[in-house]
Amino acid sequence: MNILDNSKYSHLLKRQPFYHRIGKTLLYNWARFIFSWYTPLSVYGKENIPDKSFIFCSNHNAHLDVIALSISANKNFNNIGMLAAKDYWFDNALRRNIMKPVMNLIPIGRKASKGKDISFDDTLKLSKGFMDLDKRCIIIFPEGTRGQSDVLKRFRKGPARLALGTDKKILPAVITGSGRLWPKGKIIFKPGKINVYILPPLDPKTFIVVDDKGDTDLFKTAEEITKELEVRIKEKIKELS
Repeated sequence: MNILDNSKYSHLLKRQPFYHRIGKTLLYNWARFIFSWYTPLSVYGKENIPDKSFIFCSNHNAHLDVIALSISANKNFNNIGMLAAKDYWFDNALRRNIMKPVMNLIPIGRKASKGKDISFDDTLKLSKGFMDLDKRCIIIFPEGTRGQSDVLKRFRKGPARLALGTDKKILPAVITGSGRLWPKGKIIFKPGKINVYILPPLDPKTFIVVDDKGDTDLFKTAEEITKELEVRIKEKIKELS
């Protein structure tokens, strides 16, 4: 079966039910309210946000990061998607039925799991289908997991591969404050200030590496994009420290 015809992923590819859209709009407005007084959010570099679909990438220290990026780009929860491990979020009925429609989760397989039965090509198809509707955007964290504040983990090639496969720009950003307010392992987050610094976008087409046969070397191209993304975010973190 073509992945685009699988009803399990219909929430990504067409207009969602009215009650889903209303619910996510209310949730987004509640988040904006919280981020206006309890964890006041300041955003810098809004002029760098493209007027088209893009892939949002930043450092990742807390669950608050997703909300911070959504509000920074003025994209409500109907227009933001996230890549999520298929074996954890989709192969469990409770997580799938509650979180999948709320966060527009897009499945991706993990090598050392039973969830690797979805190919990266299928993830690309779902991602492109999602972003081609209403200028939607995707958030993906290059570190792959939450880390400690001011300690950047090695970047993975996922965002670069996604950008190349969907022909969408990567929008780098740096988030400060979220890790201090909601450290990994804590249930409740503390009040405090969060900053988001949005950097100029990366166009994957400007990093193309050609092999001896004149074909695009996707692996080396993804490496080049990943290196540049990591350098830009590291330099901004260093500048702010």
